[in-house]
Amino acid sequence: MKESKILYTKDPYKELLAFASESKSEIENLDFKLLSFSTSYTYDNQEWIKVNEKELKIFEEDEKFLTRELNIEQEYKIEIYFKKLADRQKFEINLQANEICTILKANVKPSEIIFYYDKLALDLLESIYKTMIKEKYLLGFRSFDLKKKIIDLNTKIKEKQKFDFEVEFEVSRGIEPQNPTDEKIKYHYLENLKKYNDVMNRNYVAPIGKDEIAIERIKPKEGRDGKDLRFKILKALPPKTNKEKIICSDEFEIKEDDESVKYIAKKDGFIIQRKSIYEIENYLEFSKVDFKSTGSIWAGFDKQVTIVIRNTNSLDDAVGPRITVEAQELEVTGDIAQDAVLRGKKVILKGSMHHRSTIVGEKVEVSVLRGYCEAEELSAETLENGVVKAKKVVLKKATGGEIIADEIYIQELGGNCVCNAKSLIHIDKIQGSGNKLVIQDLKAFGNDKSGEEILSYIDALKRERDDLIKEIEETKHTIHVSKDSVRILQQKVKELMNAKSSIPQAYKITIKDFNQKIENLSVLNNKIENLSEEEKISIEKLKKIQDNLLKSKIINQSGKWTDLNEVKFSLLYPRKELIYHPHSEEKIQCFELEKIDAEDGTNIYEIRIINNYKDKE
Repeated sequence: MKESKILYTKDPYKELLAFASESKSEIENLDFKLLSFSTSYTYDNQEWIKVNEKELKIFEEDEKFLTRELNIEQEYKIEIYFKKLADRQKFEINLQANEICTILKANVKPSEIIFYYDKLALDLLESIYKTMIKEKYLLGFRSFDLKKKIIDLNTKIKEKQKFDFEVEFEVSRGIEPQNPTDEKIKYHYLENLKKYNDVMNRNYVAPIGKDEIAIERIKPKEGRDGKDLRFKILKALPPKTNKEKIICSDEFEIKEDDESVKYIAKKDGFIIQRKSIYEIENYLEFSKVDFKSTGSIWAGFDKQVTIVIRNTNSLDDAVGPRITVEAQELEVTGDIAQDAVLRGKKVILKGSMHHRSTIVGEKVEVSVLRGYCEAEELSAETLENGVVKAKKVVLKKATGGEIIADEIYIQELGGNCVCNAKSLIHIDKIQGSGNKLVIQDLKAFGNDKSGEEILSYIDALKRERDDLIKEIEETKHTIHVSKDSVRILQQKVKELMNAKSSIPQAYKITIKDFNQKIENLSVLNNKIENLSEEEKISIEKLKKIQDNLLKSKIINQSGKWTDLNEVKFSLLYPRKELIYHPHSEEKIQCFELEKIDAEDGTNIYEIRIINNYKDKE
């Protein structure tokens, strides 16, 4: 009876059965070694071309694999042998394909703990190949980087010196069918509205900018057939068509290429449809804007769009609750309700605001301001307990409220107003009490830090510097205490090196830690120098701001005061507040800061009172 047999075959497992029958033995006692394999392919089933495993890489090119007439066969050189009692299956290999059989993965785990040996990677590859043969998959075919993955796994096992874990990797990959491109219409101008996180938005007005793509018809494109690892063609679905017509006015430019037809706006505005024709408008007028009639309107702060809202019904709000209206120019006649927002470069409100409403713009005009307003320049008939942030504020009357601005102009000041200005508070006459007129460097707009922010930053720098000084002292103490013992260790290390003896790890760690502390000391000192330099720069900025505060003024043109009003100048460097409470018997037209040079070289700041002040022309 033959102990083994070497042969060429296209079906090794069939040969095992034949050998079992021939040798009158049980098939469970037999196995085979895969010695090599060869591959032949043809496109016409007549001329067969034989290639080695390396040449199989040509089928990793999709076009060659997708050729419909391709046919491939493999032949294996095997050695059938009788298994010995000591022979055991080293690996458990489980092949898993996805639903359409375009990806084949191998789940590999050891039958028991395997300690690393030199031929482990070759044995693992053979085990995977034998499982693939059994399940009728081609070897070395579209396997891409399979061998690299096995080498990487082998490296990992070598590091651990044992294989006691489960691993999965891709063995072979076919080609999935490529989906077609359906014909569809993209309304880009409507997609732009989705960036506004506003539940009240109902797409009533969709803004568009010049040269922006408004609408795009995506042309249909055929998909690509795929092929699975069993050589079955996977048909791609046909593209869907869209019969909807797009008709645009001459305000759009039409550009067409292989991918799509684009309708591009020739000017800023918003898009509307008239008799199924898309047009671009710049002016829109409403009787009111609320959720029921229009929803929020985002016409674009930077688009050339004007929106006019004229409400003649005094019982209704011109702009409803929680509604936002945004346009480059916005004019509203009537009142705006709770949580309403008006946004525009130019905003005119001929009406009053709810105390929980907002206006944001560059140039803003308001009749009665009760809510919050942020603007470059604001003018209002009346401020009633509202809050204003602006560069320049001009009010006819103010009763209650808070103003933060560079310049504030008020004709008639009632009571309980807080006016914070950088350079000027100019009031024609004061009629009420409880007002606070403050000159200080508060930031209303811009990216530069305000004086208060710079002060806070300097305080943070000082705290950080104090922490670093403490850390330096602790490090110096540690170095001083341990330097003698480290010197002894260094001498021992030198002796051990000369004797070519091993150096204890604890010696190395101690010396390394000591050296790092010395290096860290230098780093900490550099940090302190940088912090001191940063503090010096910040102080110079404060001085410059303070010099500007010396030019600031608080003017009461009438010179008449009521009791219980406060005038205040907030200094930055040194940090100090100068406060004056004028009373009704006094006539003071202007307050300003005065810097006095003291004999000791320091500066003293005082409030200067001017009884007869004339504006410079």
